[in-house]
Amino acid sequence: MERPAQTRGNSKRCAQDGSRCFRAASALIVILLACAGGARGQHAPSEYQVKAAFLFNFGKFVEWPQSSFASPQAPFWVCVLGEDPFGSSLDDTLRAKAIDGHPVSVTRIKGATSARGCQIVFVSASEKARLPAILGSLRGWNALVVGESEGFAAAGGGIQFLLEENRVRFAINPDAIRRAGLQASSRLLALAKIVHDDPRTGKN
Repeated sequence: MERPAQTRGNSKRCAQDGSRCFRAASALIVILLACAGGARGQHAPSEYQVKAAFLFNFGKFVEWPQSSFASPQAPFWVCVLGEDPFGSSLDDTLRAKAIDGHPVSVTRIKGATSARGCQIVFVSASEKARLPAILGSLRGWNALVVGESEGFAAAGGGIQFLLEENRVRFAINPDAIRRAGLQASSRLLALAKIVHDDPRTGKN
């Protein structure tokens, strides 16, 4: 599998032609919020099946500068940094999918330097001790950084998964989204818990 191209994007405004995708993604996320109850019910999706579906929909609710892609046909890279908790769920969910015309590709990476060409970076809980260094390395790149460690969003991550009453929810740090040069839909923000930078982390 070809590595993500290491392209650094500007913070220019993206084309606004995804309202139909937003409506479809919004409906799916509402359904997931209603039914994502962990192990309740024989056919209930697993926690990481739900999280994989959320990652795909985050891609539809967030806009990336066109300059962050090497070409209009370049892949939309979803990268897992650290130990992979998804198993086959992420690959199965994203197989043959596309976001804004870009085919979605999944890869696993070991270091933050390799993550600089990714559109979405899921930082595994195994990397919690290295989180400040990872976020510092990705600062200024057009990457949506998602994690599930406690305090992830307040530390400067873009989106943090939460488990509340066995349901998958998420928190968004608009400060981090802005720093990455990305634009989150108001519909996505309305579904999230809003978290801002913790002043103790030194983010601005």
